[in-house]
Order: sequence, then C-alpha cells, then structure tokens
Amino acid sequence: MSINIIMLTGFWGTGKTTLLSAMLDEYKDEKIGVIVNDFGQVCIDGTLIERDGITMRELPNGSIFCACIKDTFLNSLIAMSDKDINYLFIEASGLADPSSMSQILKVISPKTIREYNYVGSICVVDGETFLGYYDLLPALHQQVAYSGVIIVNKVDLIEEDLITKVLNTLTSINPQAAIYVTSYCRVDFREITERLSAPKIPGAESSNTVESRPKTFILSSNEQLPYFGFVNFIQDLSPNAYRIKGFADTTEGNVYVSSVKNHVSISPWDRPVKETKIIVISAVGIRMMSIITGGLKGELSGKLKI
Repeated sequence: MSINIIMLTGFWGTGKTTLLSAMLDEYKDEKIGVIVNDFGQVCIDGTLIERDGITMRELPNGSIFCACIKDTFLNSLIAMSDKDINYLFIEASGLADPSSMSQILKVISPKTIREYNYVGSICVVDGETFLGYYDLLPALHQQVAYSGVIIVNKVDLIEEDLITKVLNTLTSINPQAAIYVTSYCRVDFREITERLSAPKIPGAESSNTVESRPKTFILSSNEQLPYFGFVNFIQDLSPNAYRIKGFADTTEGNVYVSSVKNHVSISPWDRPVKETKIIVISAVGIRMMSIITGGLKGELSGKLKI
C-alpha cells in the first residue's frame, strides 16, 4: 500500500501551519507522518503542531529543495517510507520552490520501502501581501504554478478589488488549480484533498540555491526578558523582516511571537519555554544586523543575544 504525500507551500506567515494543524486534527484517525521544513537552525513550527501518535521529522536550516539540505530531505523521505503511515504531510519553508518534487520522488523510488503517491501541493497565499512579494520572489510563482489547490487566506484584512487582482494573477499562473478564498484557512479539508492533483506541468530544476537564501538570524536567551522592552524590540524589527517567530520567557510569562511585516502577534504560551529562541528572516542582512544590534541595547542589553 502506497503512502499519500500532501505538500503545503506558501510564503512565511500565510497560514501554512494553521492549515496543517487543522488538517492533522481532521485526519486524526489516520496514520500520519509529518516533515516540517524551516530556514532557521530550529523548527518553531514543529512545536506548534506537535501531537501524540504522529511520526515527525524536522528539517531546519534551509529549503528542502536547495542543495544546502536537499540530501537530508531525500534521506528523510526514504526513512519515512518504512514507517507505518498512510499520509505524509510536508510543510515546506516560505521560499521553497517545489518544481523539482516529482523528480525527487523518481530519484528515491528504488530506495523506498513503500511507494509514494504524490497527491499534490496546497499553496496558501496571503491575500494582503502576495502581489507585493510576487514580483520580487520567483519561488512564489513556482509555488502557485505547481499547486493543485490554492487557498487565498486573510481576505478579512483586504478590500474586494485587491482580492480580485490576486485571483486574476493566480488564475493567469495556474488556471487548472482549484482556488478557495477564506480567512484563518477555514476550508473543507476533505474537499480540498479530493480536489487536489499532482502538477500538470513538467518538473523543473528548483530556483532554490545557496545564493538565493534569505538572511536568517537566531536570537536566544537563557534569562527572563523584560516584557515591554522585548515587545518594543520585535515591533521595531518587524517592518524590515519577512518573518519573525519563536518563543520567549518574559516577565509577563511565556509568549509565542509571530510577525509578518507590520502585523505583530505576541500571545501567551502555556507550555514551558526552556530557552528563548526567536528566528528573524530578512532579505537585507547588513541592514537587519544593524537594526538588531541597535535594538539589543537598553533593557535587553546582555539578555538577548545573536
């Protein structure tokens, strides 16, 4: 019996992890494996979706389609083929270019214990930010082009005319894909899985390269951080970052940090935080480093480190 692969793609902060978490709840009676991919040295998303009874592998420090960790991805797929699972969900990182996925499965097929059935890719699009990033980042085009289902998320934040422009762009890239317009990834998960299909265009070399990697900074601390100083620091970083996420131990309790552009969410986290870990992903390394080092003064001096 084959293992069904369902991939989730989408830029950082679009709602992939929200979608994956909901889909894992929907498929809780199935035997499930999960591969979570992230650019940081630690996988924050793995903590968010952790559940009993799920076989999970975390692949940090780059895109699974880039040479930097591609071999690790192939080895993980081979290892997962020996597990007692029916579905394998893969959450790709924000700039993953999945155009080589079909080729990857062909390469590993002689080594897998059980055959993989690539059901297809679900691409989650942030309706508010997609058009602004689309012209700058080729991987976003490929995520849409190689998807079977597209979810336009966060439409509660934008006007109707912008939704129309986003839909027109998506349809011009991939007229075959089923498109859903929603907020908080509220969709019929069984329906989208049934409508999912493998790419109808030939596979290609991924545009993910070591040179195209965004700049990633890991901020950590073993000390309790002053809450308001920490919040101000994250708010100052946010406009210049693709994505900020992580967990922190503060004077107001443990918190989960999730930031996309100017949308900053710092919410209570009811699980233990052994060590503060914050991932900052940015296109401009030198400028972001300057902003970070400038912000690590005052209340945070010596308490939060790069």
